[in-house]
Amino acid sequence: MSKKEPSYEDKVAQLEDILRRLDDAETPIDTLAKDVKKGAALIKELDHKLRDVESQVRDAFAELEADESDD
Repeated sequence: MSKKEPSYEDKVAQLEDILRRLDDAETPIDTLAKDVKKGAALIKELDHKLRDVESQVRDAFAELEADESDD
């Protein structure tokens, strides 16, 4: 059984949790190191998703404009 990919919102929530732990002076240093690595990966994934959605939206508007000019 394959594991479902977390949604964009789930990843944002994970990143927010990491940021809270980074702000907590009580968080063990080993946990901080793992959190920084995971946070960087999440930021990269979120950025990629945003760019992908931006491209899809741009393409959709371009298609609408092309349809309007055909009329």
